[in-house]
Amino acid sequence: MAFKIVHNVEKAVRQLLGAPTDLYGEIPDQGRERPLADATDAHKRLYAQYVADFATTYEIGDAWWQDCVEAFVLDGYKKSEAIDLAYDKRLAGPASASEVVWFFRTYWLSFDELNRTLPPGDRVPPQVAMLGWLVEEGLKDYVRLLTCMPYWPIGLDENGNWS
Repeated sequence: MAFKIVHNVEKAVRQLLGAPTDLYGEIPDQGRERPLADATDAHKRLYAQYVADFATTYEIGDAWWQDCVEAFVLDGYKKSEAIDLAYDKRLAGPASASEVVWFFRTYWLSFDELNRTLPPGDRVPPQVAMLGWLVEEGLKDYVRLLTCMPYWPIGLDENGNWS
């Protein structure tokens, strides 16, 4: 746990897992929630790649965030004040780093692309694969970073496709 968080992780998990159902319009059939053990081999491979890549993304987000906080410290603020000011400026904290946002968008679209190649019964919603399975596996540091986001950095286009 390199960075301080200012949100309730359990609440944020619930919100992010349910967030796609808040969208208006035709949402693609993303399948149903299931444990990692019950996922297709293709989902398991993509998830393994996601977790491996998350290690680098975590380091990037953490280092970027430490620099954001340090900038306030250099301006004369105490560390605790600097953290609060940094969160005031960047609500999603370390998840505000453009590389972190890009990472989550890229993998969301990858899970969606995979789902589109599978029958509906084999599909897994991206939010389950990207967050639910992290929780299931106890990857707490990754969950802490991801749940800094107040919403997924993704939306639906006019044709009901994730973009």
